[in-house]
Amino acid sequence: MIGTLLVACSEKTIRINSATQRVLAVQQEIVAIHYLPVPFTAEPPEVRHTALGAEQFGLIGAVIAARAQTAEAKEVGSQLVKDYGLEDPILKIKRAFLDAASRHGNLHNINSIQEALADDGRESLAKRFQNGLVFDFKTTTWSITPLLLNLHHYHVQYMGRARLLSLPDGKIEWQGICEAEGKMEEGAPTLLQLVANSGALLKAQLASAADSCSEQLERQFMGSTP
Repeated sequence: MIGTLLVACSEKTIRINSATQRVLAVQQEIVAIHYLPVPFTAEPPEVRHTALGAEQFGLIGAVIAARAQTAEAKEVGSQLVKDYGLEDPILKIKRAFLDAASRHGNLHNINSIQEALADDGRESLAKRFQNGLVFDFKTTTWSITPLLLNLHHYHVQYMGRARLLSLPDGKIEWQGICEAEGKMEEGAPTLLQLVANSGALLKAQLASAADSCSEQLERQFMGSTP
């Protein structure tokens, strides 16, 4: 999981400039899109123990362990998504951000696309939307991970990214990054507690992480206004 976190953390926030801010207010249409989710990952204790055992065989063992751990975590996560109908939090984040932008940023010209796109590359977006301004939203990490000192208790982790792109050149006019954990009212739950009642607690923790992420992105966007 370390590699995933490093990739997500390598991105940075980018402030919007005053010229782009003025264009936003008079733009005839601003498209808003989101992407297909990255795999949801989950690390039950046996996955962590397998990885720790392989790491005893030196550098090669550590590399093999990391790959095996990532693959197994994705497999377990995929099963949880299927069994409990988990939804990528990015849709909730997108709706909340756009609502805040409309209310506080005076942006009433947003066309939110419901279809999830697969490719967030700038060339692909320019080919589809040709020109103009595009808000895009992407989940970079969503997972349940055991606590370091108690492998049988878990916390929900979420990372996301939002951008404002100008097409066709694909310049990033603004970028926000968020990182959040599910709210824990009574300490970190066990896996059984997370998935009880059709995954009610797990879904609630994902929702609270989405709320926190939305607030972070809203503050970054509104606070970056010159």
